[in-house]
Amino acid sequence: MAILIFPPWSHRELYICKRKERAVFAKHMHLETLDYYNANSESLAAKYKQADVKEIQALLSRWLPAQGRVLEIGCGCGRDAAYAAALGCQVLATDASPAMLAQAVKAIAATGLSSKVTLKQQSFPCQQGDQFLNQKFDAVLASAVIMHLPDHELFEFAFQIKTLLKANGLFICSFCTERPQDPDDTRLFSLRQPAEVQLMFERLGFKVLASEISKDTLGRPIKWATLVFSLENSIGTRPVDQIESIINRDKKVATYKLALLKALCEIAQTSSQHARFLPGDIVSLPLGLLVEKWLYYYWPLIDTELNLPEMQVGVRARGLSFRGDLRRLIDACGRGGLDSFYSLFESGRLNSAQTALLKKAATSIASTIVSGPIQYAGGAAKDVPRIFLHKGSLRLPKCETPTDLLGALGHIYIPATLWREMCLLGHWIGEAITMRWAELSHEFTKKEVPVQDILSRLIIRPEADRMVTQARQIYCGKELECVWTGKTLKPGQAHIDHVIPFTLWHNNDLWNLLPADPHVNNQKRDKIVTRHTLYASKDRIVGFWRIAKQEAPLRFQAELSRTLLRGPQENNWEIPAFSALSEAIETVALQRGVQRWEN
Repeated sequence: MAILIFPPWSHRELYICKRKERAVFAKHMHLETLDYYNANSESLAAKYKQADVKEIQALLSRWLPAQGRVLEIGCGCGRDAAYAAALGCQVLATDASPAMLAQAVKAIAATGLSSKVTLKQQSFPCQQGDQFLNQKFDAVLASAVIMHLPDHELFEFAFQIKTLLKANGLFICSFCTERPQDPDDTRLFSLRQPAEVQLMFERLGFKVLASEISKDTLGRPIKWATLVFSLENSIGTRPVDQIESIINRDKKVATYKLALLKALCEIAQTSSQHARFLPGDIVSLPLGLLVEKWLYYYWPLIDTELNLPEMQVGVRARGLSFRGDLRRLIDACGRGGLDSFYSLFESGRLNSAQTALLKKAATSIASTIVSGPIQYAGGAAKDVPRIFLHKGSLRLPKCETPTDLLGALGHIYIPATLWREMCLLGHWIGEAITMRWAELSHEFTKKEVPVQDILSRLIIRPEADRMVTQARQIYCGKELECVWTGKTLKPGQAHIDHVIPFTLWHNNDLWNLLPADPHVNNQKRDKIVTRHTLYASKDRIVGFWRIAKQEAPLRFQAELSRTLLRGPQENNWEIPAFSALSEAIETVALQRGVQRWEN
């Protein structure tokens, strides 16, 4: 007989227990979704038996390893687990719903394959430290599971799949990308596009082997995506031909295209939460994010005695279209320069004259991006389709903090394939583009300004020490605990540690600057904490975030919205912010090969 492991509760006891008690075994799973499966297990099992299984069985026959150990997440009525067992696999079938597991027991017993299938109640993603994650499988199957996960749990789910798989193991998943709303169906449906899910797993070292869209096997107006991944030993390389084409195909009359690509690479590395995956393998991004990047790129190129036209020198050259507007803003900020402006802008402390000049300069930059590289990059030639598009108004109601830029100026649209490339290799591509920019600018000066002098201006970032100083001031005079060890720190004893080392992200946001024991800070240095240390420190991290938000609300909100979150979020921001931090740490560590630090 099949082994069944879940609490021995009757269905009646299950339904009448309190919400808090249900949460104990439901763990992360959306409670209304769990209730729906428990209440409708018999009818759902009967419905699934009517489905046309030819396609799914052909898929499993092709990909499941013979004699392999297979984990099925969300096994439902046990249909696919039974078929995998029939192929010779040893199957561990899990589901969060004990009612659905009861249906699976009956179905599998009827096939005579009970000796090859073990059933277990298990919700995903698992709790941190769950011994279940110590197991290894040749393949993991998750049909109709990802769509029931909220956004802030998707990365954790993907990371646990990686943990559970052997090297070169397979992950097979299916999920609906479109379905009509049904008011009687209380399950959570997070509709995602295949490109979004593919990128999530590729960033963790998976390689996509197959991807297809199919109709519903029960004839419902639902579209399904199926993806098959293998867990590679490393991410490997991917073609950058399209990016190279953007740089080389059109005439090089300005540095605009390079600025566009550099900005996209940086956003992909540090602000990817703002990407929205749309049907047709398209990704949208707020134009305001690019405008802010351009502001910081071109400021040092204008605020210098060097003659840097940044445009082709000749009779028809008109110079940077926004040079005058940006020059006036630079002059209004005085001797403090870019660092002073950045500090004031982050905290909403620009004066009225500076705010007016910033608004005009930002609007001018936005218009240049849309009318220049967005329109012409890759699409100047008649036989080459446009790569980028922009939709939305270029009107900027106000511009007092970076958050104002996020909520205005519309969105740009780029191919998901190009966005994936930038997410996976953007740190290398961005550095190469910076060098190309310096070389092109050198040409525009008729080779009068050396490349190294231009490069020294291009690598300037608004990295004012005062940004770290404000973090010290926030925590000064308080009795604190070391963020990584919990050791009590006397007032004035704490060092400020970069959660993600500055050498990797060049980030001085308040969420990334947390109090640490001086000895621990010196040990950690440019290493990234392990996943165990991060989660053991979760309560302290969130606690320090709340202090920073209270002491410097405008700056903290602006920085959090630009990097870890998709925009301003007043309530319940801590959970998605920590989830995004976890994702950032793991992807940076994997892509950059950084040493880890364990408490």
